[in-house]
Amino acid sequence: MKWLSLAAMLVLSAFLVTGSTGCKKGETKTGEGEGGKKLSVTAPGATDVKQGDSATVTVKISRTKFTDPVTVEFSNLPDKVKVVETDMTILKDKEEGKFTLKALDDAPVESKEATVKVSGAGITQEAKFKVNVTKK
Repeated sequence: MKWLSLAAMLVLSAFLVTGSTGCKKGETKTGEGEGGKKLSVTAPGATDVKQGDSATVTVKISRTKFTDPVTVEFSNLPDKVKVVETDMTILKDKEEGKFTLKALDDAPVESKEATVKVSGAGITQEAKFKVNVTKK
């Protein structure tokens, strides 16, 4: 019984430490479609990009009961921050996509909660992440 209490205390301590240090892992959301199909998206963690520079972000997905390609869209990015890539697709045999966020030289220094939206097999799901534009 003491071992069980000790184990529970250690798990709780680890959870509290991880939660209070601000894990950089992105938000994960799951949507369901017909026939038990599921699509999950994990947004990038908080991302810093300097004025005039770029940052690579990774969008992770998980598919259940389908293998179709998944399209990716970003919205609510800070002013004068754009996605460089024109092909915004995660291929059917991949579980993540890497995308480049580019801040113009005159992008205002600000933080914004951006959204990444993925769509495939008739399912659309969104997750949020923070983008911070920092001074050169």
